[in-house]
Parts: sequence; C-alpha cells; structure tokens
Amino acid sequence: MTGQLELKAVTGGRGRGPRGQLATLSSGVHRCPIPRCADEIDPSRLMCRPHWYLVPKELRDQVWATWRSGQGAFSREHRETVHKAVVAVLTVAGEIAG
Repeated sequence: MTGQLELKAVTGGRGRGPRGQLATLSSGVHRCPIPRCADEIDPSRLMCRPHWYLVPKELRDQVWATWRSGQGAFSREHRETVHKAVVAVLTVAGEIAG
C-alpha cells in the first residue's frame, strides 16, 4: 500500500493509553499537577502514575478520548476533562471536599 496512509488505533483499548511514540506538546520534564507531588513526569503524561490511577477509569478514558494524540489538546472539551481528572484526584486525596 505504498503512498497510502495507514491508520492505527491511538489506544490499545479502553484505558490502556497511547501506542507507540507519544505525542508531546513541549520538551523536557515537568511536575505532576497535584499539589505537594514532586514527581517529575514526561510532557506526554498528565500526571504521575500513582495519581493517574486515582482518577476513575471512565474519566481516564475521557481524557484519552479528548486528547486524540495531541489533536484535541487545546480543545475546551479536553481542558474540562483534564480539570475533572485533577479534581477527582484532589477529592480522593482529601485535598478538597467532594
């Protein structure tokens, strides 16, 4: 199929994250957005692994669905979903009242 674009699934299934090379919007490392978490994370990640798995699976799936390998990164839908994920972790961690 020379000359044709081969489409591959972005995720390996519900909640399994991206396959292959991760799309990033910036270079270098940054810190997990959860207060008092000092973990440095790759820019392709939203938060550190322990905090990510505090986010309910349905919400993690929504984050991936609105991300679309970076295409939806600045969309209102993605920003709102990311905000919900961070609030979910803060609620579980007792940082804010749920």
